[in-house]
Amino acid sequence: MGVLRRGVIGLTVLAGCGLAVTAASADGPNTSGSAYELPSIWRGLYGGVHVGHEDVDGDNGVVGGVQLGYNWKSQQIVYGVEGDVSLSGNHSIDWLASLRGRLGYLIQPRLLVYGTAGLGLVNGGGTDASFVYGLGVEGKITPTMSARVEYLSFDTNNAHHGDTVSVIRAGLNFKLNP
Repeated sequence: MGVLRRGVIGLTVLAGCGLAVTAASADGPNTSGSAYELPSIWRGLYGGVHVGHEDVDGDNGVVGGVQLGYNWKSQQIVYGVEGDVSLSGNHSIDWLASLRGRLGYLIQPRLLVYGTAGLGLVNGGGTDASFVYGLGVEGKITPTMSARVEYLSFDTNNAHHGDTVSVIRAGLNFKLNP
Protein backbone atom coordinates (compact mmCIF):
# COMPACT_ATOMS: atom_id res chain seq x y z
CA MET A 1 0.00 0.00 0.00
CA GLY A 2 2.89 2.38 0.75
CA VAL A 3 4.20 2.05 -2.82
CA LEU A 4 0.73 2.80 -4.22
CA ARG A 5 0.36 5.83 -1.97
CA ARG A 6 3.79 7.22 -2.90
CA GLY A 7 3.00 6.59 -6.57
CA VAL A 8 -0.33 8.43 -6.42
CA ILE A 9 1.26 11.35 -4.55
CA GLY A 10 4.16 11.47 -7.02
CA LEU A 11 1.82 11.47 -10.02
CA THR A 12 -0.31 14.19 -8.44
CA VAL A 13 2.74 16.40 -7.83
CA LEU A 14 3.93 15.78 -11.39
CA ALA A 15 0.47 16.66 -12.75
CA GLY A 16 0.49 19.84 -10.64
CA CYS A 17 3.84 20.87 -12.11
CA GLY A 18 2.47 20.26 -15.60
CA LEU A 19 -0.62 22.32 -14.84
CA ALA A 20 1.57 25.14 -13.54
CA VAL A 21 3.63 25.24 -16.75
CA THR A 22 0.48 25.10 -18.89
CA ALA A 23 -1.23 27.77 -16.82
CA ALA A 24 1.79 30.06 -16.87
CA SER A 25 1.83 30.10 -20.68
CA ALA A 26 -1.96 30.05 -21.25
CA ASP A 27 -2.45 33.56 -22.60
CA GLY A 28 0.90 34.36 -24.15
CA PRO A 29 2.85 37.53 -23.41
CA ASN A 30 1.31 40.48 -21.64
CA THR A 31 1.38 43.69 -23.69
CA SER A 32 -0.66 46.06 -21.52
CA GLY A 33 -0.58 47.25 -17.93
CA SER A 34 0.21 45.16 -14.91
CA ALA A 35 0.24 41.42 -15.52
CA TYR A 36 -1.31 40.86 -12.09
CA GLU A 37 -4.46 42.75 -13.08
CA LEU A 38 -5.25 40.68 -16.21
CA PRO A 39 -6.61 37.32 -14.94
CA SER A 40 -10.25 37.79 -14.00
CA ILE A 41 -10.43 34.16 -12.83
CA TRP A 42 -9.08 35.31 -9.45
CA ARG A 43 -12.17 37.44 -8.68
CA GLY A 44 -15.78 36.48 -8.11
CA LEU A 45 -17.89 33.35 -7.91
CA TYR A 46 -16.58 29.98 -9.11
CA GLY A 47 -17.59 26.34 -8.97
CA GLY A 48 -15.85 23.15 -9.89
CA VAL A 49 -15.15 19.46 -9.54
CA HIS A 50 -12.35 17.46 -7.93
CA VAL A 51 -11.04 13.90 -7.64
CA GLY A 52 -8.27 12.54 -5.48
CA HIS A 53 -6.89 10.14 -2.92
CA GLU A 54 -7.58 9.91 0.81
CA ASP A 55 -5.67 8.20 3.59
CA VAL A 56 -7.30 7.37 6.92
CA ASP A 57 -4.58 5.91 9.16
CA GLY A 58 -3.22 3.74 6.34
CA ASP A 59 -6.63 2.86 4.86
CA ASN A 60 -6.72 4.38 1.36
CA GLY A 61 -9.60 5.36 -0.88
CA VAL A 62 -10.70 7.59 -3.73
CA VAL A 63 -12.63 10.83 -3.21
CA GLY A 64 -14.57 12.94 -5.69
CA GLY A 65 -16.88 15.88 -5.39
CA VAL A 66 -17.72 19.51 -6.03
CA GLN A 67 -16.71 22.92 -4.67
CA LEU A 68 -18.18 26.42 -4.72
CA GLY A 69 -16.35 29.57 -3.69
CA TYR A 70 -15.85 33.29 -3.98
CA ASN A 71 -12.54 35.15 -4.43
CA TRP A 72 -11.47 38.73 -3.87
CA LYS A 73 -8.18 40.12 -5.12
CA SER A 74 -5.89 42.96 -4.10
CA GLN A 75 -2.82 43.25 -6.34
CA GLN A 76 -1.05 39.86 -5.95
CA ILE A 77 -3.08 38.71 -2.91
CA VAL A 78 -6.14 36.50 -3.52
CA TYR A 79 -8.46 35.69 -0.61
CA GLY A 80 -11.85 34.09 -0.35
CA VAL A 81 -14.12 31.43 1.03
CA GLU A 82 -14.85 27.94 -0.32
CA GLY A 83 -17.20 25.10 0.53
CA ASP A 84 -16.93 21.57 -0.79
CA VAL A 85 -18.38 18.09 -0.43
CA SER A 86 -16.71 14.82 -1.46
CA LEU A 87 -18.00 11.27 -1.64
CA SER A 88 -15.52 8.75 -0.27
CA GLY A 89 -14.44 5.34 -1.52
CA ASN A 90 -12.99 4.48 1.90
CA HIS A 91 -14.90 1.82 3.84
CA SER A 92 -14.87 3.85 7.08
CA ILE A 93 -15.97 7.21 5.60
CA ASP A 94 -19.08 7.99 3.53
CA TRP A 95 -18.39 11.65 2.76
CA LEU A 96 -16.26 14.68 3.67
CA ALA A 97 -17.20 18.36 3.56
CA SER A 98 -15.57 21.63 4.51
CA LEU A 99 -16.10 25.37 4.73
CA ARG A 100 -12.73 27.12 4.57
CA GLY A 101 -11.10 30.47 4.12
CA ARG A 102 -8.39 30.71 1.45
CA LEU A 103 -5.45 33.10 1.31
CA GLY A 104 -3.08 33.05 -1.64
CA TYR A 105 -0.31 34.84 -3.48
CA LEU A 106 0.06 35.15 -7.25
CA ILE A 107 3.67 34.12 -7.87
CA GLN A 108 2.94 34.74 -11.56
CA PRO A 109 -0.15 36.38 -13.05
CA ARG A 110 -1.59 32.95 -13.84
CA LEU A 111 -0.23 30.89 -10.92
CA LEU A 112 -1.60 31.05 -7.37
CA VAL A 113 -0.20 29.32 -4.29
CA TYR A 114 -2.50 29.32 -1.27
CA GLY A 115 -3.19 28.12 2.23
CA THR A 116 -6.62 27.21 3.50
CA ALA A 117 -8.24 26.45 6.86
CA GLY A 118 -11.67 26.11 8.41
CA LEU A 119 -14.40 23.72 9.52
CA GLY A 120 -14.37 20.13 8.28
CA LEU A 121 -17.06 17.45 8.51
CA VAL A 122 -16.31 13.73 8.28
CA ASN A 123 -19.21 11.27 8.00
CA GLY A 124 -19.01 7.54 8.52
CA GLY A 125 -21.25 6.02 11.18
CA GLY A 126 -21.93 9.58 12.41
CA THR A 127 -20.81 13.08 11.45
CA ASP A 128 -17.86 14.58 13.28
CA ALA A 129 -16.74 18.21 13.09
CA SER A 130 -13.03 18.84 12.77
CA PHE A 131 -10.43 21.46 11.98
CA VAL A 132 -9.28 21.22 8.35
CA TYR A 133 -6.22 22.91 6.84
CA GLY A 134 -4.16 22.60 3.70
CA LEU A 135 -2.08 24.00 0.88
CA GLY A 136 -2.60 24.22 -2.86
CA VAL A 137 -1.45 25.52 -6.20
CA GLU A 138 -3.90 26.76 -8.84
CA GLY A 139 -3.20 27.82 -12.40
CA LYS A 140 -5.25 29.76 -14.91
CA ILE A 141 -5.93 27.74 -18.07
CA THR A 142 -8.37 30.12 -19.80
CA PRO A 143 -9.97 33.41 -18.69
CA THR A 144 -12.81 31.40 -17.12
CA MET A 145 -11.17 28.09 -16.08
CA SER A 146 -8.40 27.09 -13.66
CA ALA A 147 -6.87 23.80 -12.53
CA ARG A 148 -5.48 23.01 -9.12
CA VAL A 149 -3.80 20.45 -6.90
CA GLU A 150 -4.58 20.64 -3.20
CA TYR A 151 -3.68 18.83 0.03
CA LEU A 152 -6.14 18.88 2.97
CA SER A 153 -5.81 17.42 6.47
CA PHE A 154 -8.92 16.82 8.61
CA ASP A 155 -7.96 16.50 12.30
CA THR A 156 -10.84 14.38 13.61
CA ASN A 157 -9.55 12.90 16.91
CA ASN A 158 -12.20 10.20 16.55
CA ALA A 159 -12.08 6.45 17.10
CA HIS A 160 -14.31 5.85 14.04
CA HIS A 161 -12.07 7.68 11.57
CA GLY A 162 -8.66 7.74 13.22
CA ASP A 163 -6.91 10.95 14.17
CA THR A 164 -6.26 12.37 10.71
CA VAL A 165 -7.88 12.12 7.29
CA SER A 166 -5.43 13.25 4.59
CA VAL A 167 -6.71 14.15 1.13
CA ILE A 168 -4.74 15.05 -1.99
CA ARG A 169 -6.87 16.02 -4.95
CA ALA A 170 -6.85 17.66 -8.35
CA GLY A 171 -9.67 19.84 -9.59
CA LEU A 172 -11.05 22.20 -12.18
CA ASN A 173 -12.79 25.49 -11.35
CA PHE A 174 -15.05 27.47 -13.65
CA LYS A 175 -15.84 31.16 -13.23
CA LEU A 176 -19.60 31.52 -12.77
CA ASN A 177 -19.89 35.30 -13.23
CA PRO A 178 -17.58 36.20 -16.16
